[in-house]
Amino acid sequence: MNTPILYVFAISHYCEKARWALDYLGIVYRLHHLAPGPHIKFTRARGFSDCTLPILVGDDLRLQGSSRIIDWAIDNCPGTARSLATNDPQRSAEIEQRLDERFGVQVRRYYYSDVLIAHPETVRPMFSRDLPWPQKLVLRLAWSKICDAMIKGMDLGAAQRRESRQIVETELDWVDSLLADGGRFLVGEQLSRTDLSAAALLAPLALPPEHPTYPRLQVPASTAADLAEWQSRPSIKWTREIYRRYRQ
Repeated sequence: MNTPILYVFAISHYCEKARWALDYLGIVYRLHHLAPGPHIKFTRARGFSDCTLPILVGDDLRLQGSSRIIDWAIDNCPGTARSLATNDPQRSAEIEQRLDERFGVQVRRYYYSDVLIAHPETVRPMFSRDLPWPQKLVLRLAWSKICDAMIKGMDLGAAQRRESRQIVETELDWVDSLLADGGRFLVGEQLSRTDLSAAALLAPLALPPEHPTYPRLQVPASTAADLAEWQSRPSIKWTREIYRRYRQ
């Protein structure tokens, strides 16, 4: 099979989840960044009815969504000592589903309700990263329209940010409770897809220096104040430690 291509937004925590899994398991792939807005035509041209990223495309390979990509990566990783399999698949799936469908969504809504409305200039460089210059130009010229579409599509606003912040805190309480027994991992005795998924989706709050994009992220003062408040939480400390140990 030809080398598969992973298409991502550089800023996306869901894209980071898939990218990290491929990196950790030693999967050889090519990385392509896409611009928001034009990515819709791109994904539809490849037969996807949903326009979300990440997607992984190869010869006979067309996968969309970080969890499906991890499923494939676990089944197709080269013969190394590394694995992301878990000894409790049901428990792992339950945690990952909640992270994907609740925590990750609310972190995104919380963050974008601040930056895309009040500070859109801080986030465009993250979406522009590693794009070819024609896409960068399109992104710059269409940025206000793209922001409007994202605000509408993700239901963003001041009230929504307050609501999502409360949900994020509830979910942080939940992840804190998963770590209350003092174990290094969420499920089992070694790093699994559960830990990688949780750390990737918590990364926008922890801002670990090993993240491939977030060290360059400009965080507005309002969001920075919340992040500073959450830094002492076990879940945030754990996320930074998982990145330090396993995201090289």
